[in-house]
Amino acid sequence: MKLNLLVYGLIALVLVVPGYFIIGDMLSEPEVGDCAEPIGTSDGKFDMDETSCTAPEAAYRLVKLERKKSCPRGDYLDQTVSQAGKGAGLKHYCFVLNVREGDCLKQGSAFHERVACGTGGSQRVSKVTASADRSLCGDHEARTYPDPALTVCLEKP
Repeated sequence: MKLNLLVYGLIALVLVVPGYFIIGDMLSEPEVGDCAEPIGTSDGKFDMDETSCTAPEAAYRLVKLERKKSCPRGDYLDQTVSQAGKGAGLKHYCFVLNVREGDCLKQGSAFHERVACGTGGSQRVSKVTASADRSLCGDHEARTYPDPALTVCLEKP
């Protein structure tokens, strides 16, 4: 009898503990500083797939999570998610481009994707600076974010 309880206890331990960590990780929300790859959905919207900030597909970085208001003014990629239960409402995940000078991007319908330079329709990141000022890009396209202050200049290769 004691042996059966021990065996069942070990089986439960082997199944429950890893399941707890796997499910907990799947249900956790992204944290500020996390990077993500946008994935288009069939309804024309997008989901963000969390990935390492050094991964080539990590085109965005989460800089703010707003629970009561939308993202600050600027060129943030705003992923809006409905909350259920107590405190129901909307959550706004505010993403900025996660790029360095020399990276190449292509604008999709809702977001930028990192692509190989020379890809049709791509733009090269010519400047990344820690201030929110469109004039720093001259005649080139700019993406600005006031919080944290960031300007990304994009030009045709």
